[in-house]
Amino acid sequence: MQAEKGARLLAEDILREAEEKAALIIQEATQQASAIIDSTKINAEEEEKLKLKDAEIKGRQTYAEILAQAKVEARKELLREKEQIIQRVFKEAEEKLRKHALTPEYKEDLARMIVDACRQLGSNDIIIRVNQRDLETLKSLKNTIVRELNAGNRNINISLGEPIETTGGVKVATADGKIEIDQTFEGIIQRLTDVLRVRVAKLLFEGSR
Repeated sequence: MQAEKGARLLAEDILREAEEKAALIIQEATQQASAIIDSTKINAEEEEKLKLKDAEIKGRQTYAEILAQAKVEARKELLREKEQIIQRVFKEAEEKLRKHALTPEYKEDLARMIVDACRQLGSNDIIIRVNQRDLETLKSLKNTIVRELNAGNRNINISLGEPIETTGGVKVATADGKIEIDQTFEGIIQRLTDVLRVRVAKLLFEGSR
């Protein structure tokens, strides 16, 4: 009986110890599980925050890109508008020259342009070409032009070439046609386009963006 009682007590002690260990294991496991769950929650929150932050960054980038593109398009549109204004200025200038070519003052201007162009050419045999309208004017000015060119004991011969298409002005060339000077309105504007564009743009848009 005594041995049986001792064995039962030993068994009870073993079971109690086993239960305590089991309880401890369960407790530790529970704590670990809770920690894992909490960690998972934290990671999820952090991931959510990262997603939100990433979305915010992407949103700002998209906004910046859209804004930058809008600025580029706005600048292009502004440049297009400026170009149209400059072209209108050139058209108005051409129209004024066309009207000037119909005035009495133009006859004197034409004579001066012809003399200057012939002197620039530096040849003794010169072909002068103007438009059909100015051809009669040139014929009436021929002797005056020759006298002025021959001042200083030079011997310059001029002849009239075929009419040209131009608003006004003149083209002069050597007799062999190898050298030509274009002093037509269109030729002058074309040569000075870049310089004139800068001046026109400066006058119209200086101080604007």
